[in-house]
Amino acid sequence: MNILFQMFYAVKRIIMNPKAILINLLTYAIIILILGSVFGSTYDIQRSLGKVTIAYANLDSGRYGAIFDAVLHSNDVTQLAELKPVKSLDDGKVLINKDKADAIIYISDNFSDDRDPPHVVNVYLSTEYGVPTLVVKNIVSSLTNLMNTSSVIYNITGQTEVDAMSSEPQKNNEQNVKEQSLTSSNSSLQATTAMGYYSIAMILMLLLYGQEYGIFMASEDYLGTLGNRMRLSAVKPYVQYIGKGLGLSLVTFSQGVILLLLTKYVYGVDWGNHIIVVLLTLFILSILVTLLGMMLVIITRSIEKAQSLSNFITLGGTFIVGGFVIVDFGSLAYLSPSYYAKTALFNVIYGNQVEQALINIGVMILICVGLVLVSLVASRRTVE
Repeated sequence: MNILFQMFYAVKRIIMNPKAILINLLTYAIIILILGSVFGSTYDIQRSLGKVTIAYANLDSGRYGAIFDAVLHSNDVTQLAELKPVKSLDDGKVLINKDKADAIIYISDNFSDDRDPPHVVNVYLSTEYGVPTLVVKNIVSSLTNLMNTSSVIYNITGQTEVDAMSSEPQKNNEQNVKEQSLTSSNSSLQATTAMGYYSIAMILMLLLYGQEYGIFMASEDYLGTLGNRMRLSAVKPYVQYIGKGLGLSLVTFSQGVILLLLTKYVYGVDWGNHIIVVLLTLFILSILVTLLGMMLVIITRSIEKAQSLSNFITLGGTFIVGGFVIVDFGSLAYLSPSYYAKTALFNVIYGNQVEQALINIGVMILICVGLVLVSLVASRRTVE
């Protein structure tokens, strides 16, 4: 009951100023509208800077499989594309869901079987539009053309070496290429839009600012005269910590849900078929950022220092996960508190990969446990 009372008290303290919350929500709604509208026409071009990324699975161990491998790694292809080998089609889809590949080229294990013509190259595209798609289609058209030529050379000389790629793809090669879009051929998968992308990015940024609530409450409990009185009170520290932490997380989570509903019904953003997983992701992130804010106060013992660090984490974390500009910072993105939440949301919304989303949610839960342990150790030192 004491925990419930602490939750109620924490929520009441925050919602006593609804004007600030409404202004905050309105601000983010306007930012989403602006970014989604401005970058709508150039969204896919931004993602296409540099080489396109092609995941490929060559399961054929026969002669045509060898020809395909030689052609794919020819200089003409590698100048346009970064190649990522995968063991299966599902592994390639995971890369696309994580926005780490623009297409998958799949060669089945019976590709070289002369008793099973035609020899079809399966191509799975992340989207049906944009510069990366055009580049991939040109590569595949030229790829099949050169494979036909290389096949003739192989039959004569037994060599699979590739010297150059023809710039004039033959139309009759198109029947040997089976294209599928991961965003249209399967109704459970959809293309990422600028409005959808920035809706996710800004909701995550809004939740990151939930650190402020944790900082505010923790400063009362651990700093100054009031903090000393709180420690001398009959209320057990863990009751305060759990109750206020959950209460503040609910406030942050509620704001995220309101913004989600606004983008869904006003901006027409599709949040996928697994809304429960989406909401669970937002809730766990809300807990994470609240615990992070409280930990910053407990460690620094200064509300000013904690707020400075919080602002840096929020802005820097949003930037390195591509919240403002679509850019890949590689492993550096792992440092952002919202990285795993963003990955989970994209997996479940645009890739229908519930299992992958749950894995990322699990990672966030482990981070929450780590924050609690660090806060516990730091709070004991503060008392001493």
